[in-house]
Amino acid sequence: MNRPPFNKTSRRLCRLWTFVFLLFLAPSSHLLAETEPRPSQERAVQDADDLHALLFRANQAYLEDRYEEARDLYEILVAGGHLNGHVLFNLGNTYIRLGELGKAILSYKKARVLLPRDGDLNANLQYARSLTKDRIEEASPSLWNTLAFWYFGMNLWELLIAFIFFNLLFWASAIFTLYRNSEWAKWSLWLSLMLSLVLGISAGFKYTESFRNDGGVLLEDEAPVRAGFSRNDTTLFVLHEGAEFRILDQEQGWWKITLADGKKGWLAAASTGRVALARDQAGRDRDSQQPRN
Repeated sequence: MNRPPFNKTSRRLCRLWTFVFLLFLAPSSHLLAETEPRPSQERAVQDADDLHALLFRANQAYLEDRYEEARDLYEILVAGGHLNGHVLFNLGNTYIRLGELGKAILSYKKARVLLPRDGDLNANLQYARSLTKDRIEEASPSLWNTLAFWYFGMNLWELLIAFIFFNLLFWASAIFTLYRNSEWAKWSLWLSLMLSLVLGISAGFKYTESFRNDGGVLLEDEAPVRAGFSRNDTTLFVLHEGAEFRILDQEQGWWKITLADGKKGWLAAASTGRVALARDQAGRDRDSQQPRN
């Protein structure tokens, strides 16, 4: 039996995709390596039984209105690296009960990085925002938010899983096309190539958004925003607890910020919290179903 002729289109695609795959494999492997638990973190909670016991105690304390104890336990989980969106959601709820509005909004925004489609989370975040003193109108969602629905509706790990799936589909289609001149295999080949490219690029941007997020929240009751990074500089305006902003620059313990309405100035970093996730913590989240309040 004669061997089927090698498809030239498939050959070109295979060469192209080999380059693309290696291009995305390097940062992906770097990400996976960064999110491996460190020895110091594993010592914080010895095994899964201790982790679940701690989480159970935190949830039980919340249900029994012992909010300070619940807060302390959730914070231990977060500080120990055993973190996911549901733990952050519960921690935000606890902060709300204790009247710590700034920390609640910060926890909700961190949780939303990991759980972008969670309706309860988004509703609680909107409620917390309604309690803030500074009414700063946010920009309306742009057309890009609608067109790139997969990017805004999926977290980093979901994008990576989708990328790997369509990558494998591409290779399966390429191998099949080498030996069978099938029309559906060719369509599958091109479609999986395009989707893999889109998802790979999206995952790269999502990585930056997750770990280098420039969003911030004011945690103190109020703080002056100054014209420069010194307490001697002129106060331009005052922000109150829970105010959200974007960080433009940092200098000597100060952040240059901008608000949604366009106002800019310098704010002491010690009075704020940043939305960016810690690299050694975010890898723990796989949208696992942790108990929620």
